[in-house]
Amino acid sequence: MIPVRWEENAAIPRCVGALLSSLRFSGGGTSWPKFGDEEWNRALYYCDRNQLTLLLRKIEWLPEEIRRRLDSNLAANRERNQRIRAAFEEASGALRDAKVKFIVLKGFANWERFAADPELRLQYDLDLYCPDSPVLAREALIEKLGYTPIGDSEEFPIDHLPALIRKTGWQWRGDFFDPEIPVSIEVHFRLWDEATEMFPAPCLDAFWSRRVAGKARGLPWFAALDPGDALCYNALHFLRHLLRGDVRAANLYELGYFLHVNAEDDGFWTRWSALHPPELRRLQAVCFRLAAAWFDCRLSAAAREEIDRLPAPIARWFEHCAASPVEAFFRPNKDELWLHLCLLDSFKKKSAILRRRLLPARLPGPLDSVFIPEERLNRSTRMRKRWEYVRYVAGRGVYHARAMLPTLSRMLTTRS
Repeated sequence: MIPVRWEENAAIPRCVGALLSSLRFSGGGTSWPKFGDEEWNRALYYCDRNQLTLLLRKIEWLPEEIRRRLDSNLAANRERNQRIRAAFEEASGALRDAKVKFIVLKGFANWERFAADPELRLQYDLDLYCPDSPVLAREALIEKLGYTPIGDSEEFPIDHLPALIRKTGWQWRGDFFDPEIPVSIEVHFRLWDEATEMFPAPCLDAFWSRRVAGKARGLPWFAALDPGDALCYNALHFLRHLLRGDVRAANLYELGYFLHVNAEDDGFWTRWSALHPPELRRLQAVCFRLAAAWFDCRLSAAAREEIDRLPAPIARWFEHCAASPVEAFFRPNKDELWLHLCLLDSFKKKSAILRRRLLPARLPGPLDSVFIPEERLNRSTRMRKRWEYVRYVAGRGVYHARAMLPTLSRMLTTRS
């Protein structure tokens, strides 16, 4: 598999291409032109939004002023990790008192498996899987700890109940590393939303029975996914966001890290293959191939075998669109729609996905000032809140309009 040549991709800024190239596990180039302030600002904004910024510390050729910025971000993230730990200990105590069993998904549950240095991971929320009693878990967090749900509690987004937050009065100040960003909690009641994605991820119910003791620096015992299931869930989580056009590159980097460091662990891969049926391994293989394309990670023989088994239409998507999720950040496209159609088995399902993705009918949920109590919202704040929402919805409308033509054009000209 040939990795994406980010440095040669004219659809993304030069500085972004240089940074992505330098994050390859095989080693990136070190001879880059000098980038101006505007180029660095644009590249760092991309990295901030994709939670890659702290990973840039491993790059040797960064200018000193950029290193100082990263040092400041790292110090803030260390403080944030302390707040994450405190929020988890508080939440786990409330759930324990309510006799609710749960598994920690993602976040610090991935510190030991998916990251070389946990301090370089940016985490904003807690993801807790409570398949037996999600409503009881939600009520315990609301009643005992003062959390409140965002949005309509009758419409569950994706695979979890509406996110729980505390109305602390915090407001967005343009800093992705602000340690005071309140920790939100998502109570998951399933691991895959087949009704929305229109295809199954089979045998996920068995993950609960295979849960193991988790390990994270500075935290007490907690339940986590079995390592083989953790790899699967992280791949499915990324795949879901990929198909919805909402990827974070850091999620794929972590997946690539796991593949890279475990490439020679034959025992792990033998067990992984035994745990998951072919259909589930195929879905993971889509993400394995993209991780190898973006970050040139090593792959085990088992992972390569599953990638080689991917159907020809999916392989063709990678030939033409492997870089599309990054390009879409700068030039709108919905090339992931083609991949989604390749995973569906009926015209009816494909038609439904096409309608939903090309002509989305659902408005986004609350965005601005969600942490401010209702009684503290003055006229100025309410007006800004409405304006930010209208501006965001209008921006998404423009994005969808700009993405439609190039997406349809690429699908029609490259599928043959």
